Amino acid sequence: MARACAATIAFLTLALAACGHELPLSTGGDRAPAPPPVDAGSPADAGPGPAGDGGWGPPYPIVLAHGFAGFDQIGPVEYFYQVPELLRGDGHQVYVAQVDPFDDSYDRGAELLAYVQAVLAQSGAAKVDIIAHSQGGLDARYAAHRYPAGIAAVVTIATPHRGTPLADLAVSGPAGSAAMAALEQISGAVSPDGGVAAGFVAALNQLTTAGTAQFNQAIPDAPGVAYFSIGGRSNFAGTGGQCAAVEPGFVSRWDAYVDPTGAEFLFSGPWLSGDPLSPATNDGLVPAASAQWGTFLGCVPADHFEEIGQLLGQPAGPGNAFAYRDFYRELADWLVKQGY
Repeated sequence: MARACAATIAFLTLALAACGHELPLSTGGDRAPAPPPVDAGSPADAGPGPAGDGGWGPPYPIVLAHGFAGFDQIGPVEYFYQVPELLRGDGHQVYVAQVDPFDDSYDRGAELLAYVQAVLAQSGAAKVDIIAHSQGGLDARYAAHRYPAGIAAVVTIATPHRGTPLADLAVSGPAGSAAMAALEQISGAVSPDGGVAAGFVAALNQLTTAGTAQFNQAIPDAPGVAYFSIGGRSNFAGTGGQCAAVEPGFVSRWDAYVDPTGAEFLFSGPWLSGDPLSPATNDGLVPAASAQWGTFLGCVPADHFEEIGQLLGQPAGPGNAFAYRDFYRELADWLVKQGY
């Protein structure tokens, strides 16, 4: 049982870690934010014109924010695989943030906020919209709490707003030490000299049920910022139940499909589901109930990797027509129609 639990945790890191590529190690909370990419488009492409001294108004630039153990791009491989160029091709101005892959969302959120401020300075926009995956949603909420004047909307995708039992297992469960060691190795958190990246334990502690409860109390939603959330449903889960919501079209169009359990989540998905007579919907890592924050828009039939097009843009499981590229393009267009 302990070996199975360790294997479950080991599969919970993102894309390239699962392919054997080493992710960048943490450099600590004083890491300087990367400058916005120069090919993010121009203000003229994304906004109708000036909106007073505070910058031009909607539609606002989009900032994509990665999750735990994540990255903006390693070589030709993007975290949100091929999403930035697709959205730019549709006329959106898109920036891709990179924060410390291993840290809690107080420090990562501060780095994201610095990045957002750099985007605002470069683009001339009054605000940005943030689309965030996994832990990136907690980072985005921190940034919005600290600087609501610069953020119009936060959209979180499969963010563990109330934690994940898998983090509870790694931190304090019966197989905790084995699970923690497996996660350290596969996530690239262990350096050649055997040291563990600064902030790794802090990040994992925050993703527990207790850690997110503390974060939610300390970081309330900011007035004037719109919060939307979307969950993932895998393990053949359908709509309804924990995914019940008034779904916009870009979510409801996938209601007829279910996602089979992927090999990466062969243990974790069913384990999170719990009672087979009343299973808890999840994406292999984050329970759908935990992914709900602000205005909940429902669940898409995808696991935690498929939500961002990993690995390397491969299609969803057999019988599942979910196309993540269409999902992000329609999400971005929906934000524009909502006035963001």
